[in-house]
Amino acid sequence: MTVQYAGFFTDLIKAVSAVVDEGDFKATATGLRLISMDPAHISLVDFELPKDSVEEYELSGDVEITINMLELLKFLRRAKKNESLTLNYDSEKRKLTIILTNQAAARERTFQLSTLEPVEGGRTTAPRLTFDATARISTEALWEAIEDSSLVADSMKVTIARDTVVFTARGELGTVENKLTVDGAMVHEVNAQKEASATFALTYLEKIVKAGKDLSEETLLMLSMNKPIKIGFPLPNARLEYLIAPRLE
Repeated sequence: MTVQYAGFFTDLIKAVSAVVDEGDFKATATGLRLISMDPAHISLVDFELPKDSVEEYELSGDVEITINMLELLKFLRRAKKNESLTLNYDSEKRKLTIILTNQAAARERTFQLSTLEPVEGGRTTAPRLTFDATARISTEALWEAIEDSSLVADSMKVTIARDTVVFTARGELGTVENKLTVDGAMVHEVNAQKEASATFALTYLEKIVKAGKDLSEETLLMLSMNKPIKIGFPLPNARLEYLIAPRLE
């Protein structure tokens, strides 16, 4: 598989590593896919890179690749601007070859990473959920709400109503509220059949949104009352979605 811009793929892997330390990727005729939960089973990442979004994609048959994400990122962070990325996998030797190519400089660098034993217990599947309210908002606004909330608490309540999206945090030292309305530039769309809210640990929100804001200026929030929240980062050539379980109050 060859990706024109190594930096884009690196940012995608950073975003996946916000949830999992070991990535269990599956390469099929349609592209590269990963669905995995964090060790505490509180958050889930759903990542897909379709074959049509990369420059070259060759596959002789479906294959699973289990990788230590931090070790992979060590190599990917060596990528320079204007370098392309090629990944070749040897399933028999369980070796992943990473090639960074700078055509203008006529330079090619090659790294090899040993992969891991496949994850036991079968592959994770994304649960089928329905949501009462959705909102498409500025990622920067969401990130600022998270940072503000961390000043007073370790969790944040998300509320989506007919014309507002509200982020609230309460702690012993104080209260923080960020209210975004549909007539402002930070809210792009709200669709709420009824008001929905739930509270989530800032630890998970911080890691996920910090990674996602490097990839997308918009965030899609999908919510039902006291149910898991789905957080999606719209991308033109990949899918990046998360689920976070609520903290019961």
